Amino acid sequence: MKILFIGPKFGNSNIQYLTLKKIYKNVDIIDTNKILFFPFFTTKIFIQITPLIFEFYINHCILSKVTTNYDLIYVKSGEFIGKNLILRLKKKTRKIVYFCNDNPFVKRDKQRWKLFLPAAKYYDLIAFQDKSRIKLSKKWSVKKTLLVLPPYQKNIHCRKNLSNNEIEKYSNKVVFLGTWFPERGIFFNKLIDLGLDIKIYGERWEKDPNYEHMKLRVKLGFVHNPIYSKIIQSSKIAICMPSEGNLDDITARSIEIPAIGTLLCATRTKKHLETFIENKEAIFFKDANECFKKCSYYLENYTKAKIIARNGNIKITKVLKPTNDQLVKLIIKKAFNKII
Repeated sequence: MKILFIGPKFGNSNIQYLTLKKIYKNVDIIDTNKILFFPFFTTKIFIQITPLIFEFYINHCILSKVTTNYDLIYVKSGEFIGKNLILRLKKKTRKIVYFCNDNPFVKRDKQRWKLFLPAAKYYDLIAFQDKSRIKLSKKWSVKKTLLVLPPYQKNIHCRKNLSNNEIEKYSNKVVFLGTWFPERGIFFNKLIDLGLDIKIYGERWEKDPNYEHMKLRVKLGFVHNPIYSKIIQSSKIAICMPSEGNLDDITARSIEIPAIGTLLCATRTKKHLETFIENKEAIFFKDANECFKKCSYYLENYTKAKIIARNGNIKITKVLKPTNDQLVKLIIKKAFNKII
């Protein structure tokens, strides 16, 4: 099978590209990180104002690289592909699919999805990791969807041998890795006020109105692998909060944290309750007060925490097994109407 991957050669997107390449060998890539010039400024225009002013340039950049026909075009950067482009790409492939781990149907990301939305109905398949997207996609006439769990990567999201220096550097009692949003700022300020020993890693936290109050607990900046996994591995509890603005019920952290082997402490959502047995495979909370009580209890009773963490690890790695390998195979089988 000859495949074209359209997405950034970065982070989880790059992991999926490498997964496709490992399984199917004949895989080309168009790195969407290299499309926009002066990305610091153009990305802001793309999201805050409109991506439409870049459409002609984006189409030219992508189409100039599509010099042959493919069995499959696998999209990871759907925000770059408008209606005109997808119609032209469909002439160069048997199937075109999109793995969308975001929510393009809500207002959280402002103008980011303005190109994608009119193009959505032309995909042969869109895979979502949250049920809310399936319902919302119907309003845009998306015909074929697939609901999947967020994937993890076995050789990355796992426990590794760390040096003493690494253990000392990354060790935390409770950790949160993620981007700042207003509701998260309120939540973590409350946890700090309650006295929880927590470290926060991520972008945009300096935007919080109470950043001065929390800045000693915050390490600003995007956390890349393998540092991401080392921080989680070296922490006793890792908090997971699916984005409210994205209508998330589950997120990548929900799977990656137990895959690494650390105790998952997550928002009590319907999907989390479907995926894990509460207090046996993960612990959940409805608000900051309950989160504080749960974390405090399991820090004091760490033997119990380790048992739950081990059960959560077994659920992900031995029972559900939502690996990137399984994800891309599932998407391709579904796209080509094979029995799955």
